[in-house]
Amino acid sequence: MNTLFAARCLFTINAVGIAIGGFVADWNASHIYNPRWPPHAKFHDGQTMAFGVLLGAATLFFAWRRSGDRRTNILAAAFTGGVTLWAQAAAFAFPGVAWTDPEFLGPGQSLHDFAPQIYFEMAVTFVVLLASWLAWPSAAERPVPAEPALVTR
Repeated sequence: MNTLFAARCLFTINAVGIAIGGFVADWNASHIYNPRWPPHAKFHDGQTMAFGVLLGAATLFFAWRRSGDRRTNILAAAFTGGVTLWAQAAAFAFPGVAWTDPEFLGPGQSLHDFAPQIYFEMAVTFVVLLASWLAWPSAAERPVPAEPALVTR
């Protein structure tokens, strides 16, 4: 198996994960069906789930795209494949946020614990970096820049 194909497979796994991950995590009583959540909070949850589907589609598009600059396609696939989870990780920096609601804590869990989502975010980051590294063209594969045209009078 060549490295470009392996990278595309990793990007595909990532894309499917981000497209369905929001639904797996949020289509339940702790999120979209939580009676304590106001409609506007549910709107933002729906927005986040839809965003995952759109980013998953964009990741697939750039990972398998055969036209255009390969390095640009790789960077686009990496960005679209990681941005939603990197934004989730950044959300912990905002005041008053928690990784779950108190009524959904398991035995021995605390809102001050290390958020379990961070492990998933680190795994996705690893997959995106590995896929990018595998797909990145070697110096021998890079196109040679065209010579500038000579201007004659």
